[in-house]
Amino acid sequence: MSTLVKVDSITKNYKTFVLDKVSFTLESGHIYGFVGENGSGKSTTMKAICGLINLDKGQVLINDKNLKELEPSDREKLDFTPDEICLPDNLKIRFINKILKDAFDNWDENLFFKYLKTFNIDENKKIKELSKGMKAKFNIIVSLCHNANILILDEPMNGLDPVARDEFCTLLSDYIDEDENRTILISSHIISDLEKICSDFVFIHDGKIILTEEKKILESSFLKLDLDEDSYDVFDKNIIIRFKKTGRNYEVLLANNNENQSIIGIEKASAEDILIFLIKGKTL
Repeated sequence: MSTLVKVDSITKNYKTFVLDKVSFTLESGHIYGFVGENGSGKSTTMKAICGLINLDKGQVLINDKNLKELEPSDREKLDFTPDEICLPDNLKIRFINKILKDAFDNWDENLFFKYLKTFNIDENKKIKELSKGMKAKFNIIVSLCHNANILILDEPMNGLDPVARDEFCTLLSDYIDEDENRTILISSHIISDLEKICSDFVFIHDGKIILTEEKKILESSFLKLDLDEDSYDVFDKNIIIRFKKTGRNYEVLLANNNENQSIIGIEKASAEDILIFLIKGKTL
């Protein structure tokens, strides 16, 4: 395992938002779920990793090289896929293959047409003729077919139905399994999809990283419990990490230990639960 991407205290100031000293690393062989509410800084961070915005402070290292030091061959190893297709929408899909084949040394033409058939995308159609779901599928296909070893995917599954999302989760898992020198950073509002494939999570809120952790540690570290108002009043507040109140009911986040596991009604907290508690929950 090696560090493919190092995000080191990057800062970007906008009039209404600050990306504030964001730091984390992406290791080979891992899929990282990048999660946070709208406006938390996910897209800004992803663009910064790919050199699409100028930073005020900090740096991004790709394979130990600063972004400004990357050669064209280095940049081919880095892919950024936004949530919308950034290709001329009046071009036919088969012609786009020719463009990308000339643009990327490692473009896999056979794989491209294989995926088109797999997902029933007509190569003779223009991009603008595709449905929203088909555009999302095509966007992911393009990201997989030039064999980058670092994939930065910003909400790639927007517009996909549950079956298609499951298919692409499998594709991304296979992409990592085929080559242990690859890594993926993927954001999605559907955290349950990320929980299927991600080995690690990076939580961001209000421009700051609030937690980075392996999924297996997250899954084994926290429990949640629903309580009505009367039960909450007599509950041991000393063991509550965070709580949320909805109407007259409470949700509480607890540590996963033998004593807490014996509480009636307790259940494991998901990554989505933990994110909501971290952002919306309160401490006593």
